[in-house]
Amino acid sequence: MTSPLPYYPEERRLATVLFADIQGFTTLSENLDFEDVSDLIKEIWERVDSIIESYGGYIDKHIGDAVMAVWGAPHAREDDAERAVSAALELQAALADYAAHSEREGAHELKMRVGINTGSVLAGYVGARGEYTVLGDAVNVASRLETTAQPGTVVISESTYQLVRGLFKLHHLDPLLVKGKTEPLIAFWVEEKLIQPNRVRYRGGGGLETHMVEREAEMARLIELYQASRRSTTPTLVLVRGESGLGKSRLLLEFLNRLEVGERGVTLFSVRALEQASRAPYFVWKTLWQSRFGFSDNDPRDTARERFLRGVQSLWGVRLGPVSSVEAAHVIGSLVGLEWEGSPFIHRLGNDPEAISKRAFELTRELFCRVCAASPTVLMFDDVHWADAGSLSLIEYLIAAESKSVSLPMMIVCGVRPGLLRSHRALSRSAEIINLNPLPPTPEVVAKAYPALSKTRQDILIQLAKRADGNPYYLEEMVKSLIGSHLSADDETLSNKLEHQLPDSLHALLQARLDSLTPEARWVALLASVVGRAFWVGAVLAEARQASGTGMLNLTDGKLEGAVTQGLSELVRAEIAFPRVGSLFSGEQEYIFKHSLLRDVAYELLPHKYRKQYHLAVARWLMTYTSSDFISTVAEHLEKAGASGEAAQHYEQAAQYAQSRGALEEAGWMQTHAAELRAKPVGTGTLAGKTG
Repeated sequence: MTSPLPYYPEERRLATVLFADIQGFTTLSENLDFEDVSDLIKEIWERVDSIIESYGGYIDKHIGDAVMAVWGAPHAREDDAERAVSAALELQAALADYAAHSEREGAHELKMRVGINTGSVLAGYVGARGEYTVLGDAVNVASRLETTAQPGTVVISESTYQLVRGLFKLHHLDPLLVKGKTEPLIAFWVEEKLIQPNRVRYRGGGGLETHMVEREAEMARLIELYQASRRSTTPTLVLVRGESGLGKSRLLLEFLNRLEVGERGVTLFSVRALEQASRAPYFVWKTLWQSRFGFSDNDPRDTARERFLRGVQSLWGVRLGPVSSVEAAHVIGSLVGLEWEGSPFIHRLGNDPEAISKRAFELTRELFCRVCAASPTVLMFDDVHWADAGSLSLIEYLIAAESKSVSLPMMIVCGVRPGLLRSHRALSRSAEIINLNPLPPTPEVVAKAYPALSKTRQDILIQLAKRADGNPYYLEEMVKSLIGSHLSADDETLSNKLEHQLPDSLHALLQARLDSLTPEARWVALLASVVGRAFWVGAVLAEARQASGTGMLNLTDGKLEGAVTQGLSELVRAEIAFPRVGSLFSGEQEYIFKHSLLRDVAYELLPHKYRKQYHLAVARWLMTYTSSDFISTVAEHLEKAGASGEAAQHYEQAAQYAQSRGALEEAGWMQTHAAELRAKPVGTGTLAGKTG
């Protein structure tokens, strides 16, 4: 006796819907016996269905020579959109291979059109047979995209694009006029999956739809400077400057998106600096290479070195010169902590850290000269005010006067807070500066930025604009608090919430957002804030085990992992944190808080009496990874845990490591700080002996 099929409740879900239609069956049906046509389509559907299911898709229905598949219902994954697009590309490849090699008459003429869209659907059972399906406008849009696609292509909507950008090579299509839509659809053609991702990527929950507004002049200036950089022979440095919350990261992201889909052949590098690694030598550059070449901090040394070598060789090219790609990989890799025992190139430099770093700067410039010779090139550094001194020095070196003797037509774009330019005047003297000012506090700005509010009463929009006072991040958090996960609300509900329930400051609003979470999710957010803006599941679990019995959330050890997993899922749905594609640590899922302000507020909510033991737990967890980059981060956590002696020891080790990399500024600071800690009276040193 077979077990009954599972029953899924009727519910609204975020789903990615795929429609695929095989072109050429109509002609075959006219020329072949219907049994031959039936056998042909069965063979094809067997291949198609197995591919869809291998990527986790749910086959909703077959309609003759078309199929509809769904990701996100009845079960959801963080990478549903990515899976759907990957499946679509494999479907096209499989059909092309079948058409090329099948002996069936007419099979070589078959091609497939695919359309994909992501949006809110109603999932449930319909019809006399109780078939599980999804309904809604998102399904209709996917179907319309399929009908407009050229045979042999995959076309995705803007909402799907937002979830997969950076993973695929995409091209912007002309706006599509489709049946049932008054406004043209923005769509993209997917050419292929990128072998080397051009940036660190984080997956979103696909929640509130937002549009960047009132930044047309700044975007036009970025495009103008990019075009100028292509005609130049020297690097073009652009600093997007603004206070926290004004949208620097959003502008950089939209500019990157514009280049990805609008500029053929452009080579992009993108990375974000992190406050928690601001004293790790050349950490920003190491993160850039890790993302580009696909290695992690805790990979086996041979694996990391092999991937780095192959990555450098792919960028170095085949043009001969006095330096080989192997020498470049060894020297540049040494700068970011990759050791090459017995390397003749390192030996030739006398194993002298300063000589190695100087040579690594020269070869990094040569590497980018070669990349620029092959294609237009853009380097993007977000939150560069958190970059370590060594990483900033390498950026300054690339734009320095001596670089003018070689052809380096590269654009370097940095998102910065104003304070950085006061301490690094060399950057500001060499840069084009784009200042971000507050947005106009008008209701039109609010309505344009959030389509969910397009039909909202004018007085409500005016209140939102007035409260936000031109800060886009404050406005976004207010809108999320008002309309919640339903992504819509009636005017009376909005007005009541705005007048009686919404706090009057961004800080209070962020606190209220965290307080509105379930106890598990709030607890996880507070623990994660101890790690930093970027955090890892393993570190949060280490804190959770240390926290058992503190009263914050009373759970047995057996239930901790489930509570952390559940809490993280809720943080993603609430758009408070996002999971990264890949990680600094192999095998450890990495997340990032939506904004540094959100992380800061979460940390402030953590009771002071628990902070030391949580910092100690994070330090102990980081010690399990061998990367020397994080010795300084371990030292900071130990210092905050009150373990001054052990912190001093780690600062001294970090200083030695920084000196071995030629990062003398970081080495000097950490050596001095270690001496200061050792000079302090012995206090709560007992914490250093506890296990995390």
